[in-house]
Amino acid sequence: MKHEDVAKEIIANIGGKENINNAWHCMTRLRFNLKDKDKINYDKLNLNPAIVGVKYQSDQLQIVIGTNVAEYFTPLSKLLGLEHNEDHKQDKGEKKGIVSLFMDTVSGVFGPIVPAIAGAGMIKGLMAGLVALNIISNKTPTFKVIDMLASGVFTFLPFFVAASAAKIFKTNQYLAIAIAATIQFPTMTAAVEAGDISQFLLFGFLPVPVFNYAGTVIPIIFAVLALSYIYRGVDKVLPKTLRTVFTPTFSLFLAGLLTLVVIGPIGIHLGNLLADGVSWLFTISPILAGVIVGAIRPIAILTGLHHAMTPIALQNFANQGYDMLMPMMFMANMAITGATAAIYTKVVSKAEKSIVVSSAVSGLLGITEPALFGVLTKYKKAFIAATIGSSVASAFISFFGVRIYGYILSSIFSLPAYIGQYFIFAVLGILISLTLSFVLAYMMVPKPKQVEDKEAFEGQVELRSVTDGVYLPLEDVADEVFSTKLVGDGYAMKSNTGDVYSPVSGTITTVFPTKHAVGITTENGIEILIHMGIDTVSLNGQGFDVFVKEGESVTPKTKLAHMNLKALEHTKKDPTIIVVITNMDKVARISSQDPLQGNQQPGTIFKKAILAIE
Repeated sequence: MKHEDVAKEIIANIGGKENINNAWHCMTRLRFNLKDKDKINYDKLNLNPAIVGVKYQSDQLQIVIGTNVAEYFTPLSKLLGLEHNEDHKQDKGEKKGIVSLFMDTVSGVFGPIVPAIAGAGMIKGLMAGLVALNIISNKTPTFKVIDMLASGVFTFLPFFVAASAAKIFKTNQYLAIAIAATIQFPTMTAAVEAGDISQFLLFGFLPVPVFNYAGTVIPIIFAVLALSYIYRGVDKVLPKTLRTVFTPTFSLFLAGLLTLVVIGPIGIHLGNLLADGVSWLFTISPILAGVIVGAIRPIAILTGLHHAMTPIALQNFANQGYDMLMPMMFMANMAITGATAAIYTKVVSKAEKSIVVSSAVSGLLGITEPALFGVLTKYKKAFIAATIGSSVASAFISFFGVRIYGYILSSIFSLPAYIGQYFIFAVLGILISLTLSFVLAYMMVPKPKQVEDKEAFEGQVELRSVTDGVYLPLEDVADEVFSTKLVGDGYAMKSNTGDVYSPVSGTITTVFPTKHAVGITTENGIEILIHMGIDTVSLNGQGFDVFVKEGESVTPKTKLAHMNLKALEHTKKDPTIIVVITNMDKVARISSQDPLQGNQQPGTIFKKAILAIE
């Protein structure tokens, strides 16, 4: 599917344009603030091959795409009119608390600026490593010039955060940047360096505390949030003829003063409080800190809450010049990679092996969403293995005091940034993380048993009846995603009993948490989806009993599940069972038997998929 087609389908399946308050993206996810979350069609979203996973967390819908998320956001933003939205009107349907707004901003604000801070952080880390090895001196002009390249982003980080936050809060970007310039104006920075005064007196009586805002993020986030409300309030009160000139004038004056007097100082203290809290945890026990942070990190990435650690890490850099959280993030990424790599020894089909390899490579490069959503959510024990590996490795490096001196994407390529006093412990931590998670996942996840009842012919897969009921052509299914064969080709059935059997011999690769769908992969790599009912994901498993587990071998005689037809009828859900091949690229053609009339028994051959020659 084209990127624009995927964007259209996403919009249609989250309630349409009118249900979307705002949309943005981070490194791997499209994120939406919606008016009505009940309009989300998880079923259809999860069936889109471009979508890795869908989560609703912290008052936002998160659609995991991968590292090419920007390619989908561009047409999506055009369809939503985001790039032309300059009126900055807050949608009346958006009612969120300050905590949710802050979490939304934290997750959305760092996505666009990660390339800048990651690139600058890598340069900073490499230079620190070279200095530690005495290859270069930090007194030379060369070092100073390169350090300007690396440190500029972090020194003036409030400018970058202001621009991103303005998009999230739908306010004027340039006014937001102006406020960032205000708190970092030379008058303020010079006063901090001189150390002569602790505050300015505005109008002779109103104190403006003197703080170093370089590298901070929390003060400017709240400042831009305040600006968004002030801008809308002023714009609403003023006559239209005066808005062009006086709306930005009053907005900058009021928001700027509020930031200098109240928001900035509170933000500084809040940032210090968060950083001190983490430091306190390390003071109590570095090992305990490693265990806790290491255990939290994988689930935080899965739920999209991992960005909450970013402002704390950045505050640590601003306060003390180094951070001990990011090395733990590094360990978590390596643990996720190790557990994912272990699954390669467990899967059978070439398609799954390809997914595992690409996900593991992506994890090594610091992007773990494909591994988490594409592999570890299917193999829960492997996820547990990754969490254990992350905790143990994080506790190890924390005990030895491993730290990093610049914000760097936690990938294998960031290792040179650890060169110095703690380098050997960082390397050992990586080895522990990768090895332990791999071994645990290998031991905990069972290898599928060899399928005894192989398909009749090596070059084809026979799709058999899955229930006692009536055959239904896929074109007659009351769901366009299936009837138009967007997901793949196959057939459907109306069941008399609700019992659902396997249509093929193979290995259970997916059992959806909502129990309404099961995925099977045959020995020759054909992926089959058995979808029980239409729009039944909203039932959250009610009315379904599943009798198989992931990794289990099945044949056409294996009962997969049972549907409570009376319960489905009560909820007015269509109980049609749909069977489709989802990787049609491996199929040369599908041959159907003669049209089948009347009731059919489980095991009847309906279709034959002739495999493409590789």
